[in-house]
Amino acid sequence: MRIAMLCVLLICLGACAGRGKTVIRSDPPTAYVSVNGVSEGVTPLEIELDCDKNKHFEVVVSLPGYLPESREISCRRFLGRRKDLFVRLKAGEDNSEKPLPAALPPTKKNFGTIEVKAFPSGSEVFLDDTYLGTTPITKGSVDSGEHVVEVRKNGFQPWKKTFDLKPGAKRIFSPILEEE
Repeated sequence: MRIAMLCVLLICLGACAGRGKTVIRSDPPTAYVSVNGVSEGVTPLEIELDCDKNKHFEVVVSLPGYLPESREISCRRFLGRRKDLFVRLKAGEDNSEKPLPAALPPTKKNFGTIEVKAFPSGSEVFLDDTYLGTTPITKGSVDSGEHVVEVRKNGFQPWKKTFDLKPGAKRIFSPILEEE
């Protein structure tokens, strides 16, 4: 237990350096994220924290029906450029007087999430002709709008789907590839 708490503390203390990327994930996903009181989007979320302008950031992750979680992130240059922050929300009601975010918090840009679970696993996933990785895979911070997801694996026929991703939405794809 102490080791787990120490790991969380180290992650929170070193989540950024300079203009490094910080990836915030939550369980359950699609929780609202605010940094220093400014809504940034929904999890999973990749954001850039400017450690040259601010050395401390308060990250609040909230979702209706769950208790909000707050983490303080302090910049530490020696810990690298990309950091991951994972927050597990606990079921319950927030009794604070803070208002709940609107259906989608105002953000600089609206994003959604895609999740691809294919058979066979280990299939390659492409989004708009850009390689994302192999299945199973979840990709957050995907611009809302029309996209094409494609799943490929040697020895199988490729699978392709055009879809519209709404801001804050999560689309799940579970194709079964047919052998050639």
